[in-house]
Amino acid sequence: MNYKNQMMLQKKFLILFLLLANLSFAQNTNQSLLWKISGKGLKEPSYVFGTFHMMCKDQFQISQPFKDALSSCKKYYGELDMDDPTMPANMMEIAKLKDGKTIDSYMDAKEFAEFDKKYQSITGMSLMLFKQYKPFLGMSLLILKSVPCSATVQPETELMHLAQQKKMEILGLETLENQIKLLNKEPIDTQLVAMRKMVNNFDSCKQMMQTMTNLYLKKNVDALYLFMKENGVNDSFESSMLINRNKKWVPKMKKAMKESPCFFAVGAGHLGGKSGVLALLRKKGYQVKPINY
Repeated sequence: MNYKNQMMLQKKFLILFLLLANLSFAQNTNQSLLWKISGKGLKEPSYVFGTFHMMCKDQFQISQPFKDALSSCKKYYGELDMDDPTMPANMMEIAKLKDGKTIDSYMDAKEFAEFDKKYQSITGMSLMLFKQYKPFLGMSLLILKSVPCSATVQPETELMHLAQQKKMEILGLETLENQIKLLNKEPIDTQLVAMRKMVNNFDSCKQMMQTMTNLYLKKNVDALYLFMKENGVNDSFESSMLINRNKKWVPKMKKAMKESPCFFAVGAGHLGGKSGVLALLRKKGYQVKPINY
Protein backbone atom coordinates (compact mmCIF):
# COMPACT_ATOMS: atom_id res chain seq x y z
CA MET A 1 0.00 0.00 0.00
CA ASN A 2 1.56 3.30 -1.06
CA TYR A 3 1.76 6.41 1.14
CA LYS A 4 -1.16 8.20 -0.56
CA ASN A 5 -3.45 5.21 -0.07
CA GLN A 6 -2.35 4.88 3.55
CA MET A 7 -3.19 8.52 4.24
CA MET A 8 -6.61 8.11 2.63
CA LEU A 9 -7.22 5.02 4.78
CA GLN A 10 -6.27 6.98 7.90
CA LYS A 11 -8.66 9.79 6.99
CA LYS A 12 -11.39 7.30 6.09
CA PHE A 13 -11.23 5.64 9.50
CA LEU A 14 -11.15 8.97 11.32
CA ILE A 15 -14.30 10.08 9.50
CA LEU A 16 -15.88 6.65 10.06
CA PHE A 17 -15.47 6.94 13.82
CA LEU A 18 -16.72 10.51 13.86
CA LEU A 19 -19.81 9.54 11.87
CA LEU A 20 -20.65 6.62 14.14
CA ALA A 21 -20.00 8.83 17.19
CA ASN A 22 -22.37 11.41 15.79
CA LEU A 23 -20.21 13.87 13.95
CA SER A 24 -21.33 14.92 10.45
CA PHE A 25 -22.61 17.64 8.17
CA ALA A 26 -25.78 19.33 6.99
CA GLN A 27 -25.96 20.74 3.48
CA ASN A 28 -28.26 23.72 2.97
CA THR A 29 -28.00 27.39 2.14
CA ASN A 30 -29.32 28.10 5.64
CA GLN A 31 -26.66 27.43 8.23
CA SER A 32 -28.16 25.50 11.09
CA LEU A 33 -27.85 22.12 12.70
CA LEU A 34 -31.31 22.22 14.30
CA TRP A 35 -34.29 21.60 12.00
CA LYS A 36 -38.05 21.70 12.56
CA ILE A 37 -40.16 18.96 10.95
CA SER A 38 -43.84 19.75 10.36
CA GLY A 39 -46.67 19.22 7.92
CA LYS A 40 -48.11 16.05 6.41
CA GLY A 41 -50.70 15.70 9.13
CA LEU A 42 -48.40 16.11 12.11
CA LYS A 43 -50.33 17.66 14.98
CA GLU A 44 -47.14 18.97 16.57
CA PRO A 45 -43.68 19.50 15.07
CA SER A 46 -40.68 17.28 15.69
CA TYR A 47 -37.01 18.27 15.49
CA VAL A 48 -33.75 16.82 14.24
CA PHE A 49 -30.31 18.01 15.34
CA GLY A 50 -26.90 17.21 13.87
CA THR A 51 -24.44 16.40 16.65
CA PHE A 52 -20.69 16.38 17.11
CA HIS A 53 -18.93 13.54 18.88
CA MET A 54 -16.60 15.34 21.25
CA MET A 55 -15.59 18.95 21.84
CA CYS A 56 -14.23 21.23 24.52
CA LYS A 57 -16.76 21.85 27.26
CA ASP A 58 -16.89 25.61 26.71
CA GLN A 59 -17.72 25.10 23.02
CA PHE A 60 -21.17 23.61 23.57
CA GLN A 61 -24.09 25.43 25.14
CA ILE A 62 -27.77 24.56 25.11
CA SER A 63 -29.63 27.80 24.31
CA GLN A 64 -33.20 28.59 25.31
CA PRO A 65 -34.61 28.03 21.76
CA PHE A 66 -32.87 24.67 21.80
CA LYS A 67 -34.37 23.81 25.20
CA ASP A 68 -37.80 24.90 23.99
CA ALA A 69 -37.59 22.61 20.97
CA LEU A 70 -36.49 19.65 23.08
CA SER A 71 -39.08 20.34 25.79
CA SER A 72 -41.91 20.36 23.25
CA CYS A 73 -41.22 16.73 22.38
CA LYS A 74 -42.30 13.52 24.09
CA LYS A 75 -39.54 11.15 22.92
CA TYR A 76 -35.80 11.51 22.40
CA TYR A 77 -34.10 9.44 19.70
CA GLY A 78 -30.35 9.08 19.33
CA GLU A 79 -28.69 6.88 16.77
CA LEU A 80 -28.50 4.40 19.66
CA ASP A 81 -30.52 4.00 22.84
CA MET A 82 -27.92 5.80 24.95
CA ASP A 83 -29.51 5.09 28.33
CA ASP A 84 -29.51 1.31 27.84
CA PRO A 85 -27.57 0.10 30.92
CA THR A 86 -26.35 -2.99 29.07
CA MET A 87 -24.71 -1.04 26.24
CA PRO A 88 -21.15 -0.73 27.66
CA ALA A 89 -20.92 -4.45 28.44
CA ASN A 90 -22.45 -5.39 25.09
CA MET A 91 -20.01 -3.16 23.22
CA MET A 92 -17.00 -4.71 24.94
CA GLU A 93 -18.27 -8.19 24.15
CA ILE A 94 -18.92 -7.42 20.48
CA ALA A 95 -15.52 -5.72 20.18
CA LYS A 96 -13.56 -8.81 21.23
CA LEU A 97 -11.22 -10.44 18.75
CA LYS A 98 -12.18 -13.97 17.73
CA ASP A 99 -10.40 -17.31 18.11
CA GLY A 100 -8.30 -16.20 21.07
CA LYS A 101 -6.29 -13.72 19.03
CA THR A 102 -4.81 -10.58 20.57
CA ILE A 103 -3.90 -7.32 18.87
CA ASP A 104 -0.16 -7.88 19.34
CA SER A 105 -0.36 -11.19 17.47
CA TYR A 106 -0.81 -9.27 14.20
CA MET A 107 2.76 -7.85 14.44
CA ASP A 108 6.14 -9.22 15.42
CA ALA A 109 7.20 -8.49 19.01
CA LYS A 110 9.69 -5.71 18.20
CA GLU A 111 7.34 -3.98 15.79
CA PHE A 112 4.49 -4.04 18.29
CA ALA A 113 6.68 -2.77 21.13
CA GLU A 114 7.75 0.25 19.07
CA PHE A 115 4.19 0.94 18.00
CA ASP A 116 2.83 0.58 21.54
CA LYS A 117 5.46 3.00 22.85
CA LYS A 118 4.26 5.68 20.41
CA TYR A 119 0.63 4.89 21.25
CA GLN A 120 1.33 5.32 24.97
CA SER A 121 3.04 8.67 24.37
CA ILE A 122 -0.25 9.95 22.91
CA THR A 123 -2.88 8.26 25.05
CA GLY A 124 -1.04 7.52 28.29
CA MET A 125 -2.20 3.91 28.02
CA SER A 126 -0.76 0.73 26.57
CA LEU A 127 -2.63 -1.22 23.92
CA MET A 128 -1.94 -4.29 26.04
CA LEU A 129 -4.65 -3.09 28.42
CA PHE A 130 -7.21 -4.00 25.78
CA LYS A 131 -5.18 -6.32 23.56
CA GLN A 132 -8.08 -8.76 23.18
CA TYR A 133 -10.22 -6.14 21.44
CA LYS A 134 -10.48 -5.06 17.82
CA PRO A 135 -8.41 -2.04 16.72
CA PHE A 136 -11.35 0.37 16.54
CA LEU A 137 -11.43 0.42 20.35
CA GLY A 138 -7.86 1.68 20.51
CA MET A 139 -8.52 4.09 17.66
CA SER A 140 -11.45 5.64 19.52
CA LEU A 141 -9.07 6.66 22.32
CA LEU A 142 -6.78 8.32 19.77
CA ILE A 143 -9.71 10.36 18.49
CA LEU A 144 -10.61 11.45 22.01
CA LYS A 145 -7.03 12.61 22.49
CA SER A 146 -7.23 14.69 19.32
CA VAL A 147 -9.55 17.16 21.11
CA PRO A 148 -7.29 20.04 22.29
CA CYS A 149 -8.54 20.39 25.88
CA SER A 150 -8.86 18.41 29.09
CA ALA A 151 -12.47 19.38 29.87
CA THR A 152 -14.54 17.80 27.11
CA VAL A 153 -18.21 17.20 26.47
CA GLN A 154 -20.27 14.87 24.26
CA PRO A 155 -23.24 16.90 22.96
CA GLU A 156 -25.42 13.84 22.40
CA THR A 157 -24.87 12.75 26.01
CA GLU A 158 -25.71 16.23 27.34
CA LEU A 159 -28.90 16.28 25.29
CA MET A 160 -29.86 12.82 26.50
CA HIS A 161 -29.39 13.92 30.13
CA LEU A 162 -31.64 16.93 29.51
CA ALA A 163 -34.24 14.62 27.95
CA GLN A 164 -34.03 12.34 30.99
CA GLN A 165 -34.59 15.32 33.30
CA LYS A 166 -37.74 16.11 31.35
CA LYS A 167 -38.92 12.50 31.72
CA MET A 168 -38.78 11.86 27.97
CA GLU A 169 -38.59 8.31 26.69
CA ILE A 170 -35.08 7.57 25.35
CA LEU A 171 -34.88 5.44 22.19
CA GLY A 172 -32.51 4.61 19.34
CA LEU A 173 -32.84 4.51 15.55
CA GLU A 174 -30.52 1.53 15.23
CA THR A 175 -28.74 -1.06 17.36
CA LEU A 176 -25.19 -1.25 18.64
CA GLU A 177 -24.75 -4.45 16.64
CA ASN A 178 -25.56 -2.57 13.43
CA GLN A 179 -22.92 0.06 14.13
CA ILE A 180 -20.23 -2.46 15.07
CA LYS A 181 -21.01 -4.39 11.90
CA LEU A 182 -20.16 -1.28 9.88
CA LEU A 183 -16.84 -0.91 11.69
CA ASN A 184 -16.05 -4.57 11.09
CA LYS A 185 -16.46 -4.33 7.32
CA GLU A 186 -12.73 -3.56 7.19
CA PRO A 187 -10.41 -6.52 7.99
CA ILE A 188 -8.44 -6.43 11.25
CA ASP A 189 -5.11 -5.94 9.50
CA THR A 190 -6.55 -3.01 7.53
CA GLN A 191 -7.83 -1.46 10.76
CA LEU A 192 -4.36 -1.85 12.23
CA VAL A 193 -2.78 -0.08 9.26
CA ALA A 194 -5.17 2.82 9.80
CA MET A 195 -4.44 2.96 13.54
CA ARG A 196 -0.68 2.94 12.94
CA LYS A 197 -1.03 5.79 10.46
CA MET A 198 -3.03 7.76 13.01
CA VAL A 199 -0.28 7.25 15.59
CA ASN A 200 2.55 8.10 13.20
CA ASN A 201 0.72 11.15 11.86
CA PHE A 202 -1.13 12.24 14.97
CA ASP A 203 -0.46 15.94 14.41
CA SER A 204 -2.37 15.76 11.12
CA CYS A 205 -5.24 13.97 12.90
CA LYS A 206 -5.42 16.77 15.46
CA GLN A 207 -5.39 19.34 12.69
CA MET A 208 -8.18 17.56 10.86
CA MET A 209 -10.26 17.40 14.04
CA GLN A 210 -9.68 21.10 14.69
CA THR A 211 -10.74 22.03 11.16
CA MET A 212 -13.97 20.05 11.44
CA THR A 213 -14.65 21.48 14.90
CA ASN A 214 -14.24 25.04 13.63
CA LEU A 215 -16.55 24.40 10.69
CA TYR A 216 -19.12 22.83 12.99
CA LEU A 217 -19.01 25.70 15.48
CA LYS A 218 -19.55 28.16 12.64
CA LYS A 219 -22.45 26.01 11.43
CA ASN A 220 -20.75 26.20 8.06
CA VAL A 221 -22.41 23.03 6.91
CA ASP A 222 -21.53 23.27 3.24
CA ALA A 223 -17.83 23.82 3.98
CA LEU A 224 -17.85 20.91 6.42
CA TYR A 225 -19.50 18.67 3.84
CA LEU A 226 -16.94 19.60 1.18
CA PHE A 227 -14.09 19.07 3.62
CA MET A 228 -15.29 15.56 4.41
CA LYS A 229 -15.89 14.72 0.75
CA GLU A 230 -12.30 15.71 0.01
CA ASN A 231 -10.91 13.67 2.89
CA GLY A 232 -12.05 10.09 2.57
CA VAL A 233 -15.79 10.01 1.84
CA ASN A 234 -15.97 8.18 -1.49
CA ASP A 235 -19.15 6.85 -3.11
CA SER A 236 -18.92 3.42 -1.49
CA PHE A 237 -18.24 4.89 1.94
CA GLU A 238 -21.09 7.39 1.64
CA SER A 239 -23.47 4.67 0.50
CA SER A 240 -22.76 2.30 3.40
CA MET A 241 -22.20 4.84 6.17
CA LEU A 242 -24.79 7.47 5.29
CA ILE A 243 -27.31 6.74 2.55
CA ASN A 244 -28.28 3.19 3.51
CA ARG A 245 -28.68 4.14 7.14
CA ASN A 246 -30.69 7.26 6.29
CA LYS A 247 -33.12 5.19 4.25
CA LYS A 248 -33.61 2.83 7.20
CA TRP A 249 -34.07 5.65 9.70
CA VAL A 250 -36.62 7.81 7.90
CA PRO A 251 -39.48 5.23 8.03
CA LYS A 252 -38.81 4.85 11.78
CA MET A 253 -38.84 8.62 12.19
CA LYS A 254 -42.07 8.88 10.20
CA LYS A 255 -43.80 6.31 12.39
CA ALA A 256 -42.52 7.85 15.63
CA MET A 257 -43.52 11.41 14.68
CA LYS A 258 -47.02 10.27 13.82
CA GLU A 259 -47.42 8.89 17.34
CA SER A 260 -45.95 11.88 19.23
CA PRO A 261 -43.52 14.81 18.75
CA CYS A 262 -39.92 13.56 18.77
CA PHE A 263 -36.45 15.06 19.07
CA PHE A 264 -33.87 13.23 16.93
CA ALA A 265 -30.15 13.70 17.61
CA VAL A 266 -28.00 12.10 14.92
CA GLY A 267 -24.65 12.68 13.31
CA ALA A 268 -25.08 15.82 11.23
CA GLY A 269 -23.59 14.03 8.21
CA HIS A 270 -26.86 12.19 7.91
CA LEU A 271 -28.72 15.44 7.28
CA GLY A 272 -27.24 16.74 4.04
CA GLY A 273 -27.13 15.66 0.43
CA LYS A 274 -29.70 14.34 -2.03
CA SER A 275 -30.14 11.20 0.06
CA GLY A 276 -29.76 12.87 3.44
CA VAL A 277 -32.40 12.75 6.16
CA LEU A 278 -33.61 16.28 5.39
CA ALA A 279 -34.09 15.55 1.68
CA LEU A 280 -35.73 12.20 2.36
CA LEU A 281 -38.18 13.79 4.79
CA ARG A 282 -39.05 16.45 2.22
CA LYS A 283 -39.64 13.73 -0.37
CA LYS A 284 -42.13 12.21 2.07
CA GLY A 285 -44.02 15.50 2.09
CA TYR A 286 -42.78 17.06 5.33
CA GLN A 287 -41.74 20.69 5.73
CA VAL A 288 -38.18 20.89 7.09
CA LYS A 289 -36.98 24.31 8.18
CA PRO A 290 -33.81 25.50 9.95
CA ILE A 291 -34.08 26.88 13.49
CA ASN A 292 -31.92 29.77 14.68
CA TYR A 293 -30.64 28.67 18.07
